[in-house]
Amino acid sequence: MSKRLIGIEIGHSTLRVAILNQEKGQVSVGSLLERGYTDSAELTAQLQELLAGEFRIGDQLVTSLPARTAYVRSLEFPFQDDKKIAAAIPFSLSTQLPVAIDNCATAIQPVQPVDKGATVVAAAVPRETLQSLLGPFEEADVPLHLVDLAPFCHVAGLGEQIGDGLLICATGQETTVSLVQKGTLADYRILPAIAVPAHAAQFQQLLREIRVLKHAAGEGSLSISMMGERSNADLAEALQASGLTVEMLSLELGGQIVEGAFLPAVALALRARVARHERAFNFRRGQYALKGEWANLKRKLVLLAALLGMAVLIMLGSMALRYVDEAGRAGRLQTEMVNVYRSLFPGATTIVDVPLQLKSAIRDLQEKGNLITGGQVSAIAVLREISRLPELVTSVEVQELSLSSDEIKMAGRTASFEGVNQMTRVLGESPMFTRVQVTDAKMSLDGSRIDFRLLLSLANPGAEQ
Repeated sequence: MSKRLIGIEIGHSTLRVAILNQEKGQVSVGSLLERGYTDSAELTAQLQELLAGEFRIGDQLVTSLPARTAYVRSLEFPFQDDKKIAAAIPFSLSTQLPVAIDNCATAIQPVQPVDKGATVVAAAVPRETLQSLLGPFEEADVPLHLVDLAPFCHVAGLGEQIGDGLLICATGQETTVSLVQKGTLADYRILPAIAVPAHAAQFQQLLREIRVLKHAAGEGSLSISMMGERSNADLAEALQASGLTVEMLSLELGGQIVEGAFLPAVALALRARVARHERAFNFRRGQYALKGEWANLKRKLVLLAALLGMAVLIMLGSMALRYVDEAGRAGRLQTEMVNVYRSLFPGATTIVDVPLQLKSAIRDLQEKGNLITGGQVSAIAVLREISRLPELVTSVEVQELSLSSDEIKMAGRTASFEGVNQMTRVLGESPMFTRVQVTDAKMSLDGSRIDFRLLLSLANPGAEQ
């Protein structure tokens, strides 16, 4: 079953939604949507319009906070126990923030063990900022599952595509320059949003930060990839004129190429595939965890269980009705067989197993049929042999047939003495008889027929033919 990965980029005045379909590990583009908005109420309306309807189990909706809204710090601890680190993070983080930690929502990346302890990257966002982001989703009744932080979310989604290099994400809110090493975020810089066309001062500031990150990486030939609504060919050409290798980032998903403005939203959708143990933030936790998701899932599971129970009851009822029907049919067939048996054998007093008793009766009748002559030559075989006469003789009328243990006496009529001779010759050729003798043959008074008598000696007296 496929599930949807939905990335939601909330820009300065533009909402972009990337809906990806994931099935058996393969990701394809479902739809890329874009809407403008002017205030929070219109943003809520656009979210309702783009994401209205039932969400499937397994859907993941992701958005992010701008990088400039968070305080990100790398914390070091002289121990590696996860519970101790979790308890110590608020105190350690509070000493490095210019604001009170109680006024911030926090999120951390997975703990990274080192030789003498552990390090963890933590981020703090003013609660007011996080609440203003979550408000339109809650009002629109859109179940937002993950809230990450730029540019961490972009590298989490596109790190495999970039590998090693610099990623510039230029949006209407801000510009971030990320140093990506082995698919993970090593360092980054935050700049104001680039104007269109870019001011000379902005360009110089961007160029300076790029060179600082390249110097920190110790590599002079790092490739530079650009994405976002404010990244364009003019900016790329200006950077190339400064001796940098720059390309406009593109991504192929299921045969469709995604470029430019929609890549940040696609990166957010791909961020949903990142496992919990990988380096990523999620501010949708604690008091800001998604409310009602388990309740909705529980209602769906209860409904599914009820439907399954109804299906089982219907199936059992159907099986019971079928059994009753089959049992009724079996009873009627049994009654009918008993009636048939009684009609065939009226003298029967005991009826236990009708099919077995019928088979026994048929076997007895067959034995009696085979012994119809008392163990002598079968009358049926004799009659079958004599029945050939009408095919070979012009006209024969058999009036009397007498069968004994060693001979057969036959009397009848035929049209002429020649017919009697033919009959004698034909029967004499049969292996059933050793001798055929005409004992009497005379013409009737009106001369219309010949009355005859034959005596046929059997070839094998007492044997069945």
